[in-house]
Amino acid sequence: MVPRLIIVGFGNLGQAIARGAVKSGIAAPSEIGASDPEPAQLARAGAQGLRMAEPSMIPETEIVLLAVKPQHFGVAAGSIGAVPANGPLVISVMAGIRSNAIRDALGGSARVVRALPNTPAAVGRAITAVASDADVIDEDFARVEQLFASVGKTVRVPEALFDAVTAVSGSGPAFVYRFLEAWCTAAESLGLPEDKAATLARETLIGAAALLEKTDDEPHVLRARVTSKGGTTSAGLARMEDAAARGGGIDALMLETLRAARDRGAELGNA
Repeated sequence: MVPRLIIVGFGNLGQAIARGAVKSGIAAPSEIGASDPEPAQLARAGAQGLRMAEPSMIPETEIVLLAVKPQHFGVAAGSIGAVPANGPLVISVMAGIRSNAIRDALGGSARVVRALPNTPAAVGRAITAVASDADVIDEDFARVEQLFASVGKTVRVPEALFDAVTAVSGSGPAFVYRFLEAWCTAAESLGLPEDKAATLARETLIGAAALLEKTDDEPHVLRARVTSKGGTTSAGLARMEDAAARGGGIDALMLETLRAARDRGAELGNA
């Protein structure tokens, strides 16, 4: 029996999607195949009850998920070969490689949809952008969204904006973690022990995110609830704005951060 879903590249993201597909009931472990050049990754797939997938199986499967590193796609495409239009739906989670380039590398006829999940997929909290302008039918889009809903939430975005998506949500977790690092360091500078500083900052971030999720209020409303005129929070926010003003303010700093990530994504995609 050929697996219904074949994951080419069984790294962290491939493993997260396999777990999500099984947990949500999209496919049983025996209906998922894994392909990876690293024996250790295949061993992880076997430990999850997945099957080892050979390139010869791909024409008969339902979905092929391309989860290899972008620089390894050429080799992967060579092993897969041509995929016909009436063959499996090809889903790519490779950043920077356009759908038309993927289609061309697979013979020119494959139905290709790009999806960009972020690393919280590992805990079922990803946000995944799905290209909304691919030349596929709604039924195919629905299958893609169902698969990625198993590891979080999805949103349709034109592929032309995928470099912006990479900057906002793909790179976004790293920006949050960098902010948290600075927060912890600043807390230590105020005299708090390293472990206490880390706990206070980390749990505040997690708690604030949980509150944001559980309420319909916008961030500026939640911020206002913590900020009393003339109080400690207002003093801290004023100093934050003053410090950031040298670069045009916090909003400008964030915009430049996202622009740099977006523009680098475009460079890599055109390389």
